[in-house]
Amino acid sequence: TRLGSLVESQRAFVADASHQLRTPLQALRFRLETLELDVAAGRPADGADVEGALAEVARLSRLVDALLALARAEGASSTPVETALEDVVGARVDAWSALAAEHDVRIDAHVDAGTTVLVTPGHLDQVLDNVLSNAIDVAPAGSAVRIVAGSDAGAVELRVTDAGPGMDAEQRARAFDRFWRPAGASSGGSGLGLAIVRSLVEADGGSVDLDAAPGGGLEVRLTLRAAVRSVR
Repeated sequence: TRLGSLVESQRAFVADASHQLRTPLQALRFRLETLELDVAAGRPADGADVEGALAEVARLSRLVDALLALARAEGASSTPVETALEDVVGARVDAWSALAAEHDVRIDAHVDAGTTVLVTPGHLDQVLDNVLSNAIDVAPAGSAVRIVAGSDAGAVELRVTDAGPGMDAEQRARAFDRFWRPAGASSGGSGLGLAIVRSLVEADGGSVDLDAAPGGGLEVRLTLRAAVRSVR
């Protein structure tokens, strides 16, 4: 039964991926055929068609990168080790602070010193990269993305909250589906970020949930296995 479920999941993944790749490939082919006609007729290439073709290539590249990342996440082996949560969060905040500043958004992080979790090296980094990228993208200018960690009963909860438009209950229920994106989302996303997050977190024995943030916005709640009992 489990094997059949895995095979069906892979079939669905291939079907979804094929569908998502078809649109940019068709757009790219149309642009290139138009350029080919211009060249054959001795006309100068239309700059808009050249830019459009390059944009579709970039779009395809992003989608393929996301598909590869998801495939690696779903097939990743789990070798959790004791990891200082403060170090991982600090490194990712440093990495994303410049982009946040460009959006006039600040990142506030509070993780108690000595808090340790059991995660596979690199997994939590990828998770936070996806979560912070989404949060910065939707956060209004002048607001903050907040990262707070607390521990209880052998687990560590890491919460990332933004002040964006948030999601309703139905959207939160679908947000982890492959290729799903809310109406009005920017065209640059692949709809795979949260699917990657869930795969990586669950591979290490944790879980991820979405909640409505107090006062509006979205809260991503990561429940991770604690390596030792942390001090609040």
